[in-house]
Amino acid sequence: MAEPILIVEDLQKSYGDNHAVRGVSFRVARGEIFGLLGPNGAGKTTTISMLTGLFPPDAGAVTVDGLDLKTQLTAVKAKLGLVPQDLALYPPLSARQNLTFFGQIYGLKGKQLANRVKEVLEMIGLTDKADKAVETYSGGMKRRVNIGAALIHKPDVIIMDEPTVGIDPQSRRHILDNVKELNRQGMTVLYTTHYMEEAQEISDRIAIMDQGKV
Repeated sequence: MAEPILIVEDLQKSYGDNHAVRGVSFRVARGEIFGLLGPNGAGKTTTISMLTGLFPPDAGAVTVDGLDLKTQLTAVKAKLGLVPQDLALYPPLSARQNLTFFGQIYGLKGKQLANRVKEVLEMIGLTDKADKAVETYSGGMKRRVNIGAALIHKPDVIIMDEPTVGIDPQSRRHILDNVKELNRQGMTVLYTTHYMEEAQEISDRIAIMDQGKV
């Protein structure tokens, strides 16, 4: 395996008597698509939430490109792009305005920001609808903007948590092709899904997760 960019070691999380994640460990190589495959309730989203710093693990460690999540959280977050399962957008704003907003959060501004927004709109195939309010978009188009927001700062690793759930086949195809193209451009992808055919199509390696364990 190539040099790992993401190392997850013995990650654990419980909610009372519910042991959601039970000692999960895996490594993601730089430049690969790593699939995390498992049914609903397997603990995939809880794992993602911990390794992106949304809430702390009860035990275990996460390292991203040599940085420790626990002690270097801000630096780690700058290296990650997260596509959450639920849409994280502002519906009254257009795709361009949403991407501009998230770009500003990551410190982009001026011409650099405008150019990056343009690049991402082309990447997600929404240039022609860039100035329409997101609330007027189809579910698949909203998902694409959600992905764009995670890409705006050119992260080293993009983490996608079931990005094709509940969308039409055409949008699903577009997202899977996007993932493969991003990877061809050198991006490392951690992709969670409960669709076996998706994991098989796009992943270089797969970890199967069930009942909180790999």
